[in-house]
Amino acid sequence: MSDAASPDDRQTSSRTPRAEVRERLLTAGAEVFAEQGVHEARLDDVAARAGFSKGAVYSNFSSKEDLVAQVMQRATNLVLGSLDELVREDIAAADIGDIVRAAFGRHDQSAQFALLSEFRGFAIRRPELMPEFVRQRRVLQDGVHRLVLLWFGAHPEIDPGMPLDVFSTALIGANVGIVFDSPALDGVNPGEVVATLVEAVIRPR
Repeated sequence: MSDAASPDDRQTSSRTPRAEVRERLLTAGAEVFAEQGVHEARLDDVAARAGFSKGAVYSNFSSKEDLVAQVMQRATNLVLGSLDELVREDIAAADIGDIVRAAFGRHDQSAQFALLSEFRGFAIRRPELMPEFVRQRRVLQDGVHRLVLLWFGAHPEIDPGMPLDVFSTALIGANVGIVFDSPALDGVNPGEVVATLVEAVIRPR
């Protein structure tokens, strides 16, 4: 199949807003990459899942690597968006654990595991993509740290018992560790573990 956009793709794009086409392709990319693996996934499969032909992919992304990078960006934005929406400085200490659980509950953790594993593996096989993978992880880490600072800054009466950057790293490390070990941790919910960790740290002493 030609990589150029076909007449059908151009007609589809004229009927469907470009932003919607792109979002459908990103959603399809996340699903196909999680199911088939990034290396094995074909752009034809991504396009078909979104309801287009492969030309639509190349009308919106310069290459498969570009699509992978944008799917990574979208995954990061979704997680941070949920956290930003739910975690506020005025949340009481008694409620923050349930807020964390709610944030995790918005996303399929098994799909997150599959995507994160695939992105990391693909970046290892394609070293030129590792800087983008690292950048995305740092964006997420910085976002979590920002929210930790926001909440603890509004609750000076709570002593976390450790530097806040260490606490932020512990939260992310607990989540990622459980996600990667999920095949060996039957029934363990990373959101529940992270929420319990938060509750333990903010418990009055």
